[in-house]
Amino acid sequence: MGPVVLALVVALPAQDVDVRWRGDPRCPEHGFRDSLARYLAGAAESRSVEVTVDVRRDGDSRWSATLVLATAEARSTRTLRGRSCAEIGDAAAFVTAVVVDPGVLARPGGGAIVPAPEVPEAGGTDMSSGTSPGAGGADAVDLSAEAAGAGPVGTDLSSETSVTNAAPVPAAEVETDMAAGTGAGEPPVAPALPVEPVKPVKRPRGFVRVAGGLEALGMPRVGPQVGLAGGLLGKRWRVELTGFYRAPTIQYTDTDPRAGARVRMWAVGARGCGVPRAGPVEFPLCGGLEVGQVIGEGVGFVGARADRFAWVAAVFGPAIAWAPRPWLALWFGADVGLPLLRGTFSAAGLGPMYVIAPVSLRAALGLEFRFGR
Repeated sequence: MGPVVLALVVALPAQDVDVRWRGDPRCPEHGFRDSLARYLAGAAESRSVEVTVDVRRDGDSRWSATLVLATAEARSTRTLRGRSCAEIGDAAAFVTAVVVDPGVLARPGGGAIVPAPEVPEAGGTDMSSGTSPGAGGADAVDLSAEAAGAGPVGTDLSSETSVTNAAPVPAAEVETDMAAGTGAGEPPVAPALPVEPVKPVKRPRGFVRVAGGLEALGMPRVGPQVGLAGGLLGKRWRVELTGFYRAPTIQYTDTDPRAGARVRMWAVGARGCGVPRAGPVEFPLCGGLEVGQVIGEGVGFVGARADRFAWVAAVFGPAIAWAPRPWLALWFGADVGLPLLRGTFSAAGLGPMYVIAPVSLRAALGLEFRFGR
């Protein structure tokens, strides 16, 4: 191995790479030069580069080096960090080789990189081992990542991105800090991989609504109503459980103006809505089904009694909701109820007093309180 490395060093054009190796004396320069010769073996082109490497030992098992590369076109500074002097030297050699000959990144397996041997240190032996990473231009390169089997690193100098290329160089984490105007003369770079933003999971919100208004046609005359609703709402939809009560009104007979039927109604139901939006204003379009009772009590005559009829109706209608706050909305809705069952209130001697109409019209204004994210 020694004669081969020596031959490669001799074959390296000395005028192309001017090296200044400084720092901790326990990390000699020859490992850097050996690796550089291997990387540039069979180089198709070369660029004159001035290299300054300042090596430091940061702890018992961590090394770092500041690598300054200067060409006729640009100047850049990188910081390399690794577990041993050999890793630092090998990584610095790879970065330098890519600047001298960008073809290093695309060189086929014949230019495979052989890890540099460990160099014993004065005062003790560095126990770190592993394949040295290659970095394609970085301000901070962490060489302690798992090294086996990865490819060389091409670096997007404007981001913190590492991309695997063709030649078998260990992977490294790369950061770059480039001086103004840097870029010309740098090695080819791989594009940064797009990062798909993480979309938050949107959960439905809950609501409770209280409303009051008027009902007509379904019961005698026009009468007051109150309603309560609760359910879930999404961005474009809502589902509701509803409760409805129609206050009693009296329908008098033509036979005796003092006799008649006092009629009231209650119902519960469920419905779903599509919800177009325009800013804070919503336009729910709802449809559903409700069931309940219509209760009629005779008034103004002897023998008056109460009758009950089932109320089953399809209900649909539009609404407008204005939400000035996330937790509060003002609601106005107009519904049409279509009874599926009919009934007639009557009394002996008075005949029919009231017949449940085929349609019920309602309008209500209310406040809706919303909760959840």
